[in-house]
Amino acid sequence: FALRLKVEDKRITEIEHVVVRDLRPMNMPNLAVARRGLLEVVPPAERVSRGQMLAIADSYFESIEKSNGDLAPFADDCERHENGLQTTKNKTPPPSPTADLGSEAAAAFAKIGALGCHDSMNSHVLTYIDRIRPRRLEIVDEELGLVFSLPMFRHRGNVRSIKIVGVQGVDTMPMSFGPIDLQAAEIFKIRGGKIHEIEAGGYLLPYNSKTGWEPIWYVAP
Repeated sequence: FALRLKVEDKRITEIEHVVVRDLRPMNMPNLAVARRGLLEVVPPAERVSRGQMLAIADSYFESIEKSNGDLAPFADDCERHENGLQTTKNKTPPPSPTADLGSEAAAAFAKIGALGCHDSMNSHVLTYIDRIRPRRLEIVDEELGLVFSLPMFRHRGNVRSIKIVGVQGVDTMPMSFGPIDLQAAEIFKIRGGKIHEIEAGGYLLPYNSKTGWEPIWYVAP
């Protein structure tokens, strides 16, 4: 569950929420308590400006659209969770989020899931995502180093096989995703100018769905 409130003159003028239902039981342990890194205050010497934080968070979406991990400043310990599922830096093989793809795809996903945020992006595993618009980077907390966004992930559904790059023993991965959109809520932890934690939740919608909101802060295409 993610919630945004807009307050003007001490009155709530907007309420927006993202609710994810039917989560897998295997995802629930990672959602029982908030990750410690998200709650820690960033030492003043490791803080960056509000503008830098927005640019860093936006660079994450750029790295997805262009399948290039070099476009975002990922920390070595960067760890991404999606609906509770840890999708990077897994010490033990993570379960495939799409069990119907078969054992070969599950084995490939396990190898890619062991990579860090940077190398995972460079594997091209997210090339089935065509664009992320709007990105809606809405809220910044410099003290905690957090940026909160409500992006819409667009999938044309024309990719049925992903060419994987730089992962030994994995050449391709089947894909049966789309045409569909994903309304997400994401939090980025930024410390020392780098992304350390990514916490994401989202649910599926018809392709080219509208958000219903004008973005408060938006990076133009």
